[in-house]
Amino acid sequence: MAKETLDSDRVNYMIWRYLIESGYEESAVRLQKEWNHPDPQQLSCAPHVPNHALVALLNRGLMYAVNERENLQVRIGEAGTVAGFFGPLTPTSPPAEAAAAPATGEENENARKRTIDHEQAQTANNGPPAKRSRHSNGGYENGFDPTAMDVDEEPPHGDENAYPSPEQLPSPVIATIGPDQGTQIEKVSELSTETIFLELSDDPASRNAVLLQCEWNPRDPKILAAAGTDALARMWTLSRTAAEPDADTDTDTDPEMQQQQQKPLFQPHHTLLDADALPSTQVTGLSWSSDGEAIAVASEPMEEGTAKIEFWDQEGNAFASFNTFESPVIFLRWNLSNQSCLALSTENEGKGTMITVMYPGENESTRYSLPTHSLHEQDLDAAWTDIEEFVLCGGDYLQTFQIMERVISPGRKYETQEGHALSKITYDWRSRLFATASTNGIIDIWDYKGHCQSLNAHQGQITALLWQPIPVPAALRDDSERLLASAGEDGAISIWNARSLETKCRSSMTMGSAVACLAFSPDGAFIAGGTSERIFIWKVDDPTLPRATWIGCDQLGWRTPQSQDSVAEETQYCLSWDSNGQKLAYGFNTSVCDFDRKTKKCD
Repeated sequence: MAKETLDSDRVNYMIWRYLIESGYEESAVRLQKEWNHPDPQQLSCAPHVPNHALVALLNRGLMYAVNERENLQVRIGEAGTVAGFFGPLTPTSPPAEAAAAPATGEENENARKRTIDHEQAQTANNGPPAKRSRHSNGGYENGFDPTAMDVDEEPPHGDENAYPSPEQLPSPVIATIGPDQGTQIEKVSELSTETIFLELSDDPASRNAVLLQCEWNPRDPKILAAAGTDALARMWTLSRTAAEPDADTDTDTDPEMQQQQQKPLFQPHHTLLDADALPSTQVTGLSWSSDGEAIAVASEPMEEGTAKIEFWDQEGNAFASFNTFESPVIFLRWNLSNQSCLALSTENEGKGTMITVMYPGENESTRYSLPTHSLHEQDLDAAWTDIEEFVLCGGDYLQTFQIMERVISPGRKYETQEGHALSKITYDWRSRLFATASTNGIIDIWDYKGHCQSLNAHQGQITALLWQPIPVPAALRDDSERLLASAGEDGAISIWNARSLETKCRSSMTMGSAVACLAFSPDGAFIAGGTSERIFIWKVDDPTLPRATWIGCDQLGWRTPQSQDSVAEETQYCLSWDSNGQKLAYGFNTSVCDFDRKTKKCD
């Protein structure tokens, strides 16, 4: 006999249908977003699922539980309080005399048949007639039956095995933060068991390479790149095909094979350096284009004092190279159209700064010099604000630059406030706002007219500043929130509405020690923060408790001799989500850790 099975898509679809049929369209939209399915009605099972399928299926499951319970009572002859699926059952209609008389097997069978016949008749008619008012469909036009759900029917025949309608039970107390917020009903997930450590050196006994940066490809969730010292510039491909079982293997009964299927495997890496690169080469920059088609890699041989930038495709093939940079190259960033890439490097033996914009598709570049700004004394950060416009910041310096006919020209210079030592900048093209962070914990939010709003965000230096991604390409209304996240050495993570005049953060979380890195999931629904020992993941609209945690100090491969002996100047942290928002890569000194996010909670 053929057997039907339930998978996550079928379960989600029935819940989604239930929410719509019950008039909870807003909850259905939230479920669809979390589910990440563009159109559930296109599922292959959708045309075959009748109205009220979820309730009908659950009712049949309850009837099966009733039959099991009655058969058990007949066999062992127990009396007294009966425990149902949802708790103890209290007889409601049968008199004491009738309840005391033992039922025969024939009577039990007749009762069971009457109940099943009654339930099948209801299903054939797409549910019973409405007993009381319910939420309407609100004009939802997908062919759903607007009648009441099966759960609205009164218990049949007063049977003690019938269950009360949800409307007859007291509503549970739900803890929320603000209007229309979900509540976490499951325990915090621990991700340590899903961790994979990647080898950064070809010689596992050496482990000399120090990781400086790692990034997932922004479009392909299978590709991860990492860079650092000792000629470390690699690109791995995540593959599950190697864990597929043999045809003769029964994975339903083989726990070891099930675990292997769930554990991702990394194929051999591609090296993102020339074959003649010296072992002492240090890779100081790594940047994917937003379409994931290319990656820029900046490297320098330690003894020569020069640097170069190479461009590689996602197959590991080099297609452009730019030389004659004075080392180090401290910044790499693609523009909004992925046609050009901005680099910042030293010049004149570190006394000045060179701005270079490269066009790898044409092997051309243009440069602009800042002869009086030393990167050894004050780092610079940059952000593209248009296809041919970017802004630089550092210390009390904040200025825009335009590119006209491949010539870089200085633009508007902003008046910064005294004592705001700028260290980071990030631009939001949706709201046309850019935010700067200072070493003393202040955030400045600037509009295109030069107006500035200051926020006292952290005690001490701000370590990360990020805009929340918005995956759907839709215009923002003037009253829409635009969320900005910040993290600091004070161990706090704060989320701000950059469009509000309120100087208090929208929400905040704490990690107990200095936050070294911060990352939003690509859909903006989750945010991850990392310290030197742990990762916490929160849901942005409900940050009361973390949805998942990862503790790295006791994991195999986490503490190595090199990482314990590394000097503070070499300590680097990086955190990156894959394009599906299901995996995190965390880099620390000599380790790259990849682990799955188990944060699919009910809201």
